[in-house]
Amino acid sequence: MRLRLEQGVLGGVLRFPNVFEGLQLSEVLFDDPLNLQVFQRIKEFRGRGVVPDVLLVASDVAPAVAVRVFECQAEAPAVESSVVWYVQQLKAIWAKSRLGVLGSQLVQDSDNPDVSVTDLVGVVQGGLDVVVSDQLPLQVVYPQSFMQEYLRVMGERVPFVPTCWGKLNWFLGGWRDSAFYVVAGRPGMGKTIVLLQAAYQLALQNKHVLYFSLEMPAIQLQHRILAQVCEIDYDLIANDDLDTPELNVENREVRDLRRSIWAAEARLTDSLGFVCEPVLTPARLKAYVANANVRRKVDAIFIDYIGLMDDDVKHSSKSEKIGSISQQLKQLALTLDVPVVSAAQLNREIEARGGNAKPQLSDLRDSGSIEQDADVILMIQRKQNEQDKRNNPDGNGTDFFVVVAKNRHGRTGSVKFRAEDQYSRIVEV
Repeated sequence: MRLRLEQGVLGGVLRFPNVFEGLQLSEVLFDDPLNLQVFQRIKEFRGRGVVPDVLLVASDVAPAVAVRVFECQAEAPAVESSVVWYVQQLKAIWAKSRLGVLGSQLVQDSDNPDVSVTDLVGVVQGGLDVVVSDQLPLQVVYPQSFMQEYLRVMGERVPFVPTCWGKLNWFLGGWRDSAFYVVAGRPGMGKTIVLLQAAYQLALQNKHVLYFSLEMPAIQLQHRILAQVCEIDYDLIANDDLDTPELNVENREVRDLRRSIWAAEARLTDSLGFVCEPVLTPARLKAYVANANVRRKVDAIFIDYIGLMDDDVKHSSKSEKIGSISQQLKQLALTLDVPVVSAAQLNREIEARGGNAKPQLSDLRDSGSIEQDADVILMIQRKQNEQDKRNNPDGNGTDFFVVVAKNRHGRTGSVKFRAEDQYSRIVEV
């Protein structure tokens, strides 16, 4: 079967020369030596800018090769569209063969005590990337050819989902599909508050959201969500100190906190899924997303945070590792066509510039690749004078700025919020 498929493909590109460029053919697809020589002959002419016919390919070659050219012509499909199908079948055969070789190599290497698990994962990941890239079509899109379709779709589909903060939407529009977002700040500045509030509000819009946390268990994330929903101090929920009734100063009503927590179930959502693991690699993240997609298509991914992630292959430095992970997260956003939002750390150098110093892109920790890969970078800045620190040592009510430091989709600037740490949220002012 493979021999006839190879000959059918070669006969097809000779009979329908216009399809050749879009097929992405390579030598590895042709197992038969004579078919390989025919393909190399066609490729040679194409490389010189010549579109060869049967007679040209069959000239000045060994008799066996010339005979094979005419045999290929006889196996050519009758219609142009069938050539594409032939190529798909041939690529599938090659991919399965390659995966079989990869599996045999994995079995052999797994018995070798000198080969680490990380090395094995790297071999598998590299082999899979080769197979997957060969199966994907290379498509060049020219604006003139899709302008009418684009205008039609533009009128029907909003290109983003608004965030829960109207002033920030003025800069971003919202969370865009295929975009990679980074929320950066020093430890304790509120990265988790921003990510979790954004993820929860998306889930309330019936978007299927996955939230990956590498430093908090699911119960702590649940406590923060309850603090937002019920407007009950996070510490009271976390410490289960809910038996003292709370007096509302404005309307003088007494609220039973524990009963409020019970009543919150109706306001929670099953569209927000937590994945809490101390070790997370891009490959494992993809596996979680694939599993969640079976239940329902995932609409957005949040990661807290990129600096704690590990890679599937070894790197010589942490900067190199974070750069690799950053690139893979951007690729993930493009492949799945969903927004990927990750927290990131800022360097200590910002503290040397003063407590109220405005963060800069150069403050991003561990890798300049994050700056290159991210479509949008949001940086957290808190401003608190000495009186604020004395009155609110926990930071509640302080000025909280989200600095749009990079934005491929529009403006940069700064948005002022008020921090409500007790409710694990920020609010517009």
